[in-house]
Amino acid sequence: MKKVVSIVLNNFLFDSRVLKECHSLQAAGYQVSVVALHEGELKEQDEVQGIPVHRIRLKTRNWGQNRFVQLIKFVELFFRIIKDCRKADIIHCNDILPLPISVICKYIFNRKAKIVYDAHELEFDQGVSTPLLGKMISLAEKMFIRHADRMMTVSALIADAYVEEYGIDKPVVVMNCPKYVELEKSDYFRKKFKIKDHQTIALYQGGLSPHRGVEQLIEVFKDLPQDYALVFLGFGILKDIVTQATLAHDNIFYHDPVPPDTLLQYTTAADVGFLSISNTNRNHDLTIGNKIFQYIMAGLPVISFNLQASKWVLNPKIGFVLENNSNAEILATLKEIKAKGLSSYQADLRAAAKEYCWEKQEVPLLQLYRALHEA
Repeated sequence: MKKVVSIVLNNFLFDSRVLKECHSLQAAGYQVSVVALHEGELKEQDEVQGIPVHRIRLKTRNWGQNRFVQLIKFVELFFRIIKDCRKADIIHCNDILPLPISVICKYIFNRKAKIVYDAHELEFDQGVSTPLLGKMISLAEKMFIRHADRMMTVSALIADAYVEEYGIDKPVVVMNCPKYVELEKSDYFRKKFKIKDHQTIALYQGGLSPHRGVEQLIEVFKDLPQDYALVFLGFGILKDIVTQATLAHDNIFYHDPVPPDTLLQYTTAADVGFLSISNTNRNHDLTIGNKIFQYIMAGLPVISFNLQASKWVLNPKIGFVLENNSNAEILATLKEIKAKGLSSYQADLRAAAKEYCWEKQEVPLLQLYRALHEA
């Protein structure tokens, strides 16, 4: 039985993509475990839905943020990860940060290991906080990407961008779609927030962060007639702005984040789903937001800001991609959906859900892994 160690540098509580990959590999006969980062009161040795997890507790975690300290943290992380990877047959790197560690580990401690580089984003152009950090990420990827035995990513557009940037073989595309499920519409939001039956419920699902249209949606909905309600479901640094809006406007509501395995049940309680990421960098433009697939699975027509990735997925039968992202265009699209009737979208949304589901996406994932054995 091949041993797979999947490295993800978060606490592995809400990473649905990695969890789905692990379940698919486990079902295919691989021995799978996850290496993650410790946080708060979480267990260091844990199990998440049948997947063993080792959360690394870094002694240097709170030492500060200057470059020298960051280097020390990286060195500690490297030696801690090595313990989990020395006997692995396959090291699965989720995003760029584990890739250098995995390559160095392979060549020094575990020559037989195969490396899968799973880029969840367009790492070399993702709009990070400082230009220096962006250059460091790009340099690290350029140095180590060719040492990966296989690469996969989340959209065909990002795969093409990687080919163009590095001249590598096209990465395998495994989109971050939910598992297929037949869902009944819920009235949870209507009951919890006392939203009237005639009001169309629009849902913003995900991180409450800058450049994601949070403030713009508040601006739009606060001036709407009471035929529309807006629910934010998620967390982030703009949470206070959202909660203040809920106090000032009786058609705007906030709900705390929920576990990934129950998320779709909440999503079905809305009528329309928003993907309002601004096109501030190529990563935003080319990454297919997993919220699109969640909305589709839950039977919600989608309204997306103007992104190439959204155009690749959506058509007028299941959603709309705005041209100029203006308040007026958002309102006009909401009115068009309401006038057409939500029921008119359901057949096409159900057909799309059968296409954009994890059962379809795990096929290229398992093909990639089988190819590793033949290499």
